[in-house]
Amino acid sequence: MTDVVHPDVDAQRAEVAAAFGRDLDPLAAYATTFEGMAVDPFDLFVSDVLDSKGLAPSTHKAYDWVFEQWSGYMAREGRHPACPNDKHVVGFLQYCRDDCGNQPDTVRTKLRRLNKAYEYWQDAPAFPHPQDYNPFTLVLSKVDLSRPPLKEPPRIPIETLGEILHGVTNVRDRAAIVLQFKLGLRASELCNITIRDISIQNADLQQHYRELGSHPALDSRPNAVYIPSRDERQGNKSRCPRVLPLDDEARHALLRYLLIRPDTEEGWIFLSKTSHSQLDQEYLNSCWIRTFRPEYAETEEHRGVTSHFGRHRFTTYWRVERDLNRELIKYMRGDTTQNSSLDDRGAIDDYIHTYYEDIEPLYREQIFKFGI
Repeated sequence: MTDVVHPDVDAQRAEVAAAFGRDLDPLAAYATTFEGMAVDPFDLFVSDVLDSKGLAPSTHKAYDWVFEQWSGYMAREGRHPACPNDKHVVGFLQYCRDDCGNQPDTVRTKLRRLNKAYEYWQDAPAFPHPQDYNPFTLVLSKVDLSRPPLKEPPRIPIETLGEILHGVTNVRDRAAIVLQFKLGLRASELCNITIRDISIQNADLQQHYRELGSHPALDSRPNAVYIPSRDERQGNKSRCPRVLPLDDEARHALLRYLLIRPDTEEGWIFLSKTSHSQLDQEYLNSCWIRTFRPEYAETEEHRGVTSHFGRHRFTTYWRVERDLNRELIKYMRGDTTQNSSLDDRGAIDDYIHTYYEDIEPLYREQIFKFGI
């Protein structure tokens, strides 16, 4: 008996479509019409749906960023972004994963946001999108975007990190990466730092930035940074606000950047190069990927280095290499002192309190140096 050669999936789909007179790319016929319109379908979705929901500015911006990224990808594919097929969606998924370094749950979030717009077009009678074809739900239904078991991050010695940072010539990118290493900050926390949140004893900076270090939490705490809690600053994740010291290397990196930072009314410390608006987490992660890859891309043993690596390296340094008290590390990370499970929490945990003054002297004495 000879082996049966099964046609590939695309051939099978084409055969089924031909049998029932169906079109595998039903929106292709509308792409030229959309190109000639002055109305942006995404702008209409934003105005008609998102603006009425009272979303937080950070969430609104996240939608805008995904729409912009998707539109850029589709432009390279030569198709209007409102007229995709499922192959375009799969290609965008692979682009987010491979080129942007996004984790599966981040890719899933992006596809779901794009799907919200597509479903709006399906429901709005002005649009030609058929009810029986949605490339986003089709791809989401057949692609596994669950987060795989986490691998250990690579172990990179401080000396090697210093050598890598020496090669970062962009002063903004270097300052951002140095701060994440030195302070163990999440990407969202770094992007959310404002001029008021940073105190640096430098006459030129203080003259140029009148709001520098003016947050009340920084009173009598020179050369420090204030990281708000999630209740105070939308997008931050920690429940506990904290003040962290800035050592000489962090101050030097910030000073170099702030002296050339674009003059703008925006209060955010880190700004995008093009729009001079708040730097977003996606771009920050791309800075890390450019800096650490391909040398530290994902392997069978280790996860690839991303913007979250700095938080891992910071925590490992203080707990493993310096054997610092866990409660002091929790303060620096913004963790709560209580255990997450009420059943496991002892009464003593409610009476343990950590302050900036507890960590400030030992931090300045023991923080690692990159030699930059």
